[in-house]
Amino acid sequence: MKMVILLLGCALCGGLLAANQDRQTHQAGLDRACINARQQQTVQDKQQLIDACVRAGGKANRCQQQYASVGQRTGNERPYVSSLAPCQQAESYRKSGRQ
Repeated sequence: MKMVILLLGCALCGGLLAANQDRQTHQAGLDRACINARQQQTVQDKQQLIDACVRAGGKANRCQQQYASVGQRTGNERPYVSSLAPCQQAESYRKSGRQ
């Protein structure tokens, strides 16, 4: 009887570990999608700033240098959760695992 209970307990633990790994894999995929969307948005934002600088009379090289650091992380801070849909999905899924 003790052996049966022990085997059932091990089977349940194995299932929980697999579910946790699936959750981590899914979260990693959502995080990757967020990073990709954020990078794409950053490139667009940077280009808009450079274009506006050039339209205002700046030289293209100077404007590119001025906005070269746009989108780069500073320090050890966690990237902000942006309004991009993939980032909101990733954050919602992360929060749902804490409940």
